[in-house]
Amino acid sequence: MLLGFSAVNTGNNLLFLVVAAMLGFMAVSGIVGWTNIRGLKLQVVFPDEVYTGTDTLAVVRLTNAKRFMPSFLLQISIRGASVDFNYIGGSSTETDSVVVRFPDRGRHPLGEAQVFSPFPVNFFVRCNRLRLDQACLVFPAPRRVSQVRAADQGQRYMNLPALNKGLEGDLTGIRDYAGGDPLKTIHWRLSAKHPQMKVKEMSAAGGEPVILDLDFLPDVTLNGRLSAAAYLVNSLIRSNRPVGLRIRDRIIEPGVTKTHRLRLLTELALYDQN
Repeated sequence: MLLGFSAVNTGNNLLFLVVAAMLGFMAVSGIVGWTNIRGLKLQVVFPDEVYTGTDTLAVVRLTNAKRFMPSFLLQISIRGASVDFNYIGGSSTETDSVVVRFPDRGRHPLGEAQVFSPFPVNFFVRCNRLRLDQACLVFPAPRRVSQVRAADQGQRYMNLPALNKGLEGDLTGIRDYAGGDPLKTIHWRLSAKHPQMKVKEMSAAGGEPVILDLDFLPDVTLNGRLSAAAYLVNSLIRSNRPVGLRIRDRIIEPGVTKTHRLRLLTELALYDQN
């Protein structure tokens, strides 16, 4: 503006040329920068299991829908996390990853992401918003709870029959060596500290079906019970023990497949949110 006033007041043609060149440069850079952040499509892919308060690696796919013009120096911001794309050719897709964290369980719509770019000359940082018609389902964070303690308490905590003994499951206790026990079950480190040989008692890899009763799990708060249930669902099914779920008057029959496990975790994530 100062050069423009000077050119008008003095009638100096050189100043007019300088002002015209500067204005032309700003106009061209503005159009190029505006085009650079247009025509972009964003997709965020989350893993099958996302837990509350846990860093999760999500895949970011950015597509440049412009047929001939590439895009440069892009920064994508998603829920406070950012990922950079230096170059995306016309009609092409680039993939990167970003770490996100969700503070609460339930279904979280992503809403929109922001794209920033200083292209072409870094005088201005231009911004555009990309709509994300997606939602991420977040499961309760698993909180470790003793299966043995829950089994000993019986119906007070959950409908869980006493754990069967086996060789491949979780550690359930320590007892004295009684003869005939496999060598792999001997607790050598603990036996070295006692005059009597000690043997590890393990739960069976598979067992009777379990139906978790959410109202009677060992925690005062709702989120605490949901976290305990999430831990038991994961640990029991991964040990090949069928698990079901009782939610008020509704019962989900026990199962051991991954699909069934994700269904139970989904029920826990959406509890009292429907």
